[in-house]
Amino acid sequence: MNDEFKPLNPEEILSLTYEPFGRQLNFSSNNFVTIPIKIQQFSKVLTKRLTLADNRGQDLCSHGINCEVLRFGANGWQKGRLRARVILEFCPDQVTIQDGTVSNI
Repeated sequence: MNDEFKPLNPEEILSLTYEPFGRQLNFSSNNFVTIPIKIQQFSKVLTKRLTLADNRGQDLCSHGINCEVLRFGANGWQKGRLRARVILEFCPDQVTIQDGTVSNI
């Protein structure tokens, strides 16, 4: 089994099956079984679903939220901000080899 995930380009297109993903992300199906969406747009949808703000209105996915972290090798808790970024990666079921043949993984 291949576990070589690689980041997708924001302009590439993703096709999701409406059930269950479209319903969970509040996409309208328009009677389609699959939903094509740009990686950039899908990342924005996921980021909006992760909206979390602290008591000062700072957002997890933009400016970060206030927190403390106990890091490996540190001498105690360190105050700062935590920010989340959505990175979509893809691992193909089949790999095309340089001579054009396809290999199942």
